[in-house]
Amino acid sequence: MLNQSALPSPPDRVPGGKRPAVSLCGDLARRMRQDLRLAIVTLYTLCVMATVTPFAAYRIIEGQFLVGMSDLTIVAVFTGLAALAWNPGWTRLAANITSGAAAAAVIAVVLGLGLSPLWMFSTLVGNFLMADRRVALLVNGAMIGAVALHPASSSTPTDHATLIAVAIMTSLFSLIFAARVDSQRQRLSLLAERDGLTGAFNRRSLDRDLPAFVEASKRSKEPCCLAILDLDDFKRLNDEAGHDAGDRVLVRLAGVVTSATREQDRFYRYGGEEFVLLLPRTSLEGARHALTKLRSAFAQDRPAEEPAVTFSAGLSEHAAGESPEDWLIRADRALFRAKRSGKDRVETE
Repeated sequence: MLNQSALPSPPDRVPGGKRPAVSLCGDLARRMRQDLRLAIVTLYTLCVMATVTPFAAYRIIEGQFLVGMSDLTIVAVFTGLAALAWNPGWTRLAANITSGAAAAAVIAVVLGLGLSPLWMFSTLVGNFLMADRRVALLVNGAMIGAVALHPASSSTPTDHATLIAVAIMTSLFSLIFAARVDSQRQRLSLLAERDGLTGAFNRRSLDRDLPAFVEASKRSKEPCCLAILDLDDFKRLNDEAGHDAGDRVLVRLAGVVTSATREQDRFYRYGGEEFVLLLPRTSLEGARHALTKLRSAFAQDRPAEEPAVTFSAGLSEHAAGESPEDWLIRADRALFRAKRSGKDRVETE
């Protein structure tokens, strides 16, 4: 049954409803750790501000007003894109635009202002880390091509050819590295979000997703239901048939639920033999019907050599203004009644 003491506590607040600065900084750092694209855009912008702004100030002081204002324009564009990237729905677009802006800035300062083409190399690497691969290939190719067609950017033809060759090699290595990082990130994300035994989403994913489901239900005005499923007499099964048999039942339940539910439904292993099923855009009656079908499918799917195992479920529909924690607690109360009423049944609250 649900351990209410394990529920996440609300964030600390200071008088007036404002969050402390330390908590806010922690949230920002957490978002950057969780979103590599956002982290790269943000760090890229900070580097641009730290490196380009002093050049801009120096050039304006030296009377090179046009060059200095161009540098400040670059800083302003990157700052605006970084601010856009912090909106979760715009991070990817902002990163792609940032990569194009970076390449355009390099072309402008090298070809238009006659500055060193060495500015190109950090952009070659950064674009592959923050932009979609096709976008990075396109903008990096355009940048290398533009510099290649401008031999005056190097002192001798040999130096120019060397510059382009090193730029192409840097792009190639950056592409390989970015692909490797993306692959590893996807694997780590899978490990972090899924239960290793059943393949269902884990408790950490539930804690993250449940508030989002509540907000989506609030915006859409559509019903959303939550069910807590608990295998009946699971401890006895482990004691009598062994933990391997218990594991097989857990895996089978997850497989039955996953194959019988819709793409928008989410199934989580909550702990031990408990699972949570989220059913968006589903009424209480519709959710009850779905759980009844699941109980039947689970019973029919049982191999002949496996002990007969059933599950009980507590079901609740989200109520207007209800917190995710209270929603879970109501479903848990319904599960408790199902257990007390003889098991192998669905109770609602």
